Amino acid sequence: MKRMKKLALVFAALTAISSVGFSACGKKEKKISFEFSVDDVLAEYDASQYVYTGEPCTVTMSHWDSAGPMEKATTELVLEGFHKRYPTIKVELDIISNYSETYAKTIASGKLHDVFMVADGEFRIWAEGGKMQNLTPFLSTSTILTSELIENDMLDGALERYYFGEQNTLLCFPKDIGPMVLYYNKDIFTRMGVELPPSDRIMTIEEATKMWKSLTKTENGKTSIYGLASMTSEGLVWSAGGDYLNDDRTAFPTEEADINALKKAYTFLQKAVCEDKFIPDGAVSGGLSGMDMFCAEKAATIVGGRWEVSNLRTLDFNWDIAYVPAFEGENMKKNYWSGSVGYAMFNGSKNKEAAWKVIEYFGSPEGQALLAASGFSVPIYESVAYDENVLEREKALGPQNYEVFIESAKGQPAGTHTYIPSQRWLKEGYNALAANLYALDASERWSVDKYLEEVKNKLNNGFLR
Repeated sequence: MKRMKKLALVFAALTAISSVGFSACGKKEKKISFEFSVDDVLAEYDASQYVYTGEPCTVTMSHWDSAGPMEKATTELVLEGFHKRYPTIKVELDIISNYSETYAKTIASGKLHDVFMVADGEFRIWAEGGKMQNLTPFLSTSTILTSELIENDMLDGALERYYFGEQNTLLCFPKDIGPMVLYYNKDIFTRMGVELPPSDRIMTIEEATKMWKSLTKTENGKTSIYGLASMTSEGLVWSAGGDYLNDDRTAFPTEEADINALKKAYTFLQKAVCEDKFIPDGAVSGGLSGMDMFCAEKAATIVGGRWEVSNLRTLDFNWDIAYVPAFEGENMKKNYWSGSVGYAMFNGSKNKEAAWKVIEYFGSPEGQALLAASGFSVPIYESVAYDENVLEREKALGPQNYEVFIESAKGQPAGTHTYIPSQRWLKEGYNALAANLYALDASERWSVDKYLEEVKNKLNNGFLR
């Protein structure tokens, strides 16, 4: 694979134009443009592989607006490249707010776009609607998305989450993969004399606990800085060698390894909030999210996804990333979950060949190179992610430890929200009941054993479907 032109991309910069709205960090949102030429990226790839023999047509395409102007700008960036490769295919992009709720109704109506975006958390329940085209025949004849590329270069876990049913049918192709990392405020570490977390390995929970406690600043009973803004349980449970459901995902687990892992994970979280107090409880966060607290320098670290980077680059303090800490053992690389969105084709589309070309292009090394050049997402191919120009640009803009994103993506599985079509077991079971673990009044606080017993009762009495 040819490399992207160095000078054109190393010094690529984002030009911000004021717009209405606020980001997760309390900053005004930006309208984004890119100071590099799409042609410079396209020049590094073989134009002859982009062949379309069908009739000129228009393909409709839906996409969400979860990252605001940046989401729209990066999608249009890739479509610019697509239109240069396929000038007889016009793509009408439809950016939709409240996408998950809105498009679920669209699927029910049967009036879908030719190509529509699917988040991995919605994939299974949307797939049950029977409106997605089987992509395997298209993929098997693709000269761009070859088996060699997918088997030898694609990051593990990117494609697997989009197979469905007993026939293991491929219904989406991934646009991206979003690993989770530990963001940290370097200035707070320096001021408090705490050693920065390592960039070459995953810290153990024991190591990290000492670090987080050292970063927590409390005076006269009031905490002004927390060591860790927030952390969910997935990586803790998985790295401890367990899971949330039994093997066929029909009930609460009965295996001793699963039960022990659940106890270990939730015991850590309860102790961190209620005893060591380096994670804030809901009463002291002042309505701020974990990321809000990090951006306001009220927390030294936060676990977050790659999609946070564009906002964090606007901050006034120095920050970087490290691996999410995990329990030591053979499952240590399962230290959190990774997110993803993919593209599906409406099986009632009248322009399937053209629709496939859109999906194929977003998933191609060229399409991924355009996304990488924008700085918005981690490419799904290791060769693109580790391109020397991508590395140099990302390190110049931040974070310095960019490689942590790539290596984290290799080990992090899809989240629990992808387990089965219904998420009631997770939202109304594990998540809703967890508040009882952190009750301010210790006399009302549940033990971990009681919590897991109550979760078990919920899951085994109708909450799994």
